[in-house]
Amino acid sequence: MTTTKKSPCSNSLAALTGAALALPAIAQLAHAETAPNRSEFGYRYSQYQEDDVATSKVLVGDNERYEVDNHQFRLVAPINRQLAVSVEAAYETMSGASAYGTAQTPDGDTALIMSGASIDDNRTDLLATLAHYRDDGKTSASVGYSREKDFEALNAGVEREQMSADRLTTYSGGIGFSLDEIEPEQEDGINRVLAEDKWSVNGFVAIANVLSPVWQVQGGLFAALHDGFLSDPYKARDIRPDERQAWGFTARSRYFLKPVNAALHADYRFFSDDWGIEAHTVELAWHQTLSNHLRVVPQLRYYSQSQADFYVDSDDPANTGYQSSDYRLSPFGALTYGLSVILQQADYRITLHGEQYESDGNLALKNVDVENPALVSFTLLTVGIDFQF
Repeated sequence: MTTTKKSPCSNSLAALTGAALALPAIAQLAHAETAPNRSEFGYRYSQYQEDDVATSKVLVGDNERYEVDNHQFRLVAPINRQLAVSVEAAYETMSGASAYGTAQTPDGDTALIMSGASIDDNRTDLLATLAHYRDDGKTSASVGYSREKDFEALNAGVEREQMSADRLTTYSGGIGFSLDEIEPEQEDGINRVLAEDKWSVNGFVAIANVLSPVWQVQGGLFAALHDGFLSDPYKARDIRPDERQAWGFTARSRYFLKPVNAALHADYRFFSDDWGIEAHTVELAWHQTLSNHLRVVPQLRYYSQSQADFYVDSDDPANTGYQSSDYRLSPFGALTYGLSVILQQADYRITLHGEQYESDGNLALKNVDVENPALVSFTLLTVGIDFQF
């Protein structure tokens, strides 16, 4: 997705809610999934609220940021002993203001040119997956569709899990493709593209292993290629390359501590692309079982990235080369504090989750010598229920 006015909240909210709700006491990294024998329905409601921008950082426009209400639905139904289908849907409404650009103030600081708090949009996502299960693994194929006022996307993917003969190791891999089309909303006096598109291909391979009855680990590699219109049409001056190659790796550990009936989840992710960005993510979660039905999960996530080669802290109208003042391409670090509470019963599960995300240039691993006043901090609250029938 290319638009600043939507993607910061849409993409991050989907990723954060998905991660927050996948909370088994010790994830079965090295066990291929088995076919469901009952249908399951799930619903999530999430509220995403960005903190307002400090008035001192705003040169023109409104200092309010995005607010998003997100509804997610998921239905999983077995067809027979080897086949199952799942359908996922999401609907969210977005409102607020976004950063249109940056400019130098008379005293040499960087200030934001914000839109008015009049952005109002909605997004609909649909995803259908067919999975075929065997004793030694699973193969699944999916197709999805997403639509906003000015944006439309189709995606498809295939994944495979294969378990070793001793059932201690699981190999997995997948490939996905998406085609995005955007028709930006036009405004008088602003020169924007009328319609553009891009396509993306991504893939991954992973291996997970059971090291002991209480310890599992996983490692994986991923790569992606994006081609087409990758600039942001809603920014004053945003000119990016029309191709982006990215790769990275992940490492995960799940360790169960019997004396305290808890599991420690530790994840690390490295990301790099040919735009000059390198990023590190470290996440720790403590899954504490309090009773047969109740579990609490405090979480901590740290993120740091370097800047894109063409990131500028102040838009330069005279520069005809690549440039972008998008804060997502700037150097910064971020901390996320979260807590989940899960109530598990025989036929249903209730999940409550909350987290606070704080970003700042001073949190980056390396010294930051450019300004990035549009950095986002936000609060995310989620409530969900899943039940089998």
